[in-house]
Amino acid sequence: MYRNFILLLLVAFLFMACKEEKRFSNKDITMEAFSAMKTPSFAINSRIIRQHLQQIVKADTGKFVAEKRTRTYYREKNPFLWIDRHGIDDRADSLIAYLEHVQETGISTSFYKLDKMKKDLEKLRQLNLTDEDDINRVMARLEFNLTRAYMLYAVCQRYGYVNPTYTLNHCAVKDSNSTHVTYFHVFDVGMSYAGDGYYQSIINKVKHDSVGNLLQSIQPKGKLYSRLLNELKRQDLSATERQKIICNLERCRWQVKDSPEKHNKYVMVNIPAFRLYAHDGDSVLTMKVGCGKDNTRTPLLHSHIKRMDINPKWFVPKSIAKTIAGRSGYLRRNNMYVMDRKEGKLPPERSSYQRVMDGKQYIVQAGGPGNSLGRIIFRFDNNFSVYLHDTNSPWLFNSGRRAVSHGCVRVEKPYDLAVFLLKKKDEDLMERIKYSMTANLVENAEGQDDELIDQEKLISSVNVAPEVPVFLDYFTCYPSTSGTLNYYNDVYGYDRAINKEMRRLTE
Repeated sequence: MYRNFILLLLVAFLFMACKEEKRFSNKDITMEAFSAMKTPSFAINSRIIRQHLQQIVKADTGKFVAEKRTRTYYREKNPFLWIDRHGIDDRADSLIAYLEHVQETGISTSFYKLDKMKKDLEKLRQLNLTDEDDINRVMARLEFNLTRAYMLYAVCQRYGYVNPTYTLNHCAVKDSNSTHVTYFHVFDVGMSYAGDGYYQSIINKVKHDSVGNLLQSIQPKGKLYSRLLNELKRQDLSATERQKIICNLERCRWQVKDSPEKHNKYVMVNIPAFRLYAHDGDSVLTMKVGCGKDNTRTPLLHSHIKRMDINPKWFVPKSIAKTIAGRSGYLRRNNMYVMDRKEGKLPPERSSYQRVMDGKQYIVQAGGPGNSLGRIIFRFDNNFSVYLHDTNSPWLFNSGRRAVSHGCVRVEKPYDLAVFLLKKKDEDLMERIKYSMTANLVENAEGQDDELIDQEKLISSVNVAPEVPVFLDYFTCYPSTSGTLNYYNDVYGYDRAINKEMRRLTE
């Protein structure tokens, strides 16, 4: 009986051992385990792995900076990142787990060569190797493809797949001939990009077994990004809607140095929506706007509104001034005069086309009713001389497509915006602003004011303190104040430019 008990115990032990072996079979196989095998396809040789790596590096033609960095890393014969005396461990599984979800963001897993890496991992873990596709060749492929995918994901998911500074500033042709093309500068947003320090840090994360922590930390966390991800899951999306969402997800990845989320009070203009949103905590003032025409586009920029000028003068741009110089009747009807660098202020009759073109003379429209800037302008530092301002053509807001200006943003409710910008809602100051915006400042034919002006109530400028952030942005898929996600026309073709760059990533 004792002998039978020992026999049963031995059978039970063997059964448990077989079950345990099945559960963890070939998991985290070490290189030493392969080296102990005599089969040629299992014989590991680091020198041969290096030789295969150099062949892979030579054949790779990826144009992303992360791909170039990967090639450089192995060309310089730096240490292996994923294969060592422990073989291929669960660091690779952590990366693959994230890559398996990349399609939820609109990016194809084939861009990351996910299936190839999974097949190679399976070959190692199932010992499915041959003399033609031996352990060294598979190890080299995995080492390179894992690093390439890891660098691409760690950089692109955090900083974006498209460089907007380059792409958007090369999509609006200004002039071209057989040898040279110039473009309009339309994107001037402060950006952060992956530098040497970031690349070194992500390499160190692999060495220190912190792959999962890094990949979790780089995921975009903005509300709009999350909203767009959920929208992308809809089964009834059209191809156009899907493309718009993917483009706007990409915009959310860009590492802008300043963003609305960092502020409690700010002004945001969404150009495709032709709409302005002025946020102050939970309060939102919204209004229609007019933006630049296709050949005089409103630039994308971030700045701070620092001053409001009431009844501003308009210094007519040369592109317009050259068409009206010498037309004294037109200039007089529109309350314009000439400023000559040599002779000072001159009447309209003294305007000269040649002196305007030579930069010796420019045309000015006096402030007041009929001024093209309207009765108030909101100034902020930028490299384009564009601003938010009132308009003398309020009927433009009745149109759906309001690409009408020479680059500035015309606002529907200028007085409301002025009040919004004030830190303290001083009743006296607000009344003076309103009075100055409605007083008739135009002189009649006899040189007298049409009405008696209270000079003490007139105000010409108000500083905005503290300065209020302003964002001129471009989202073709953006929520309304009620929360509805709206789709807008790609008025300047920026979605088209981004889609062209991302086409091989999404197919």
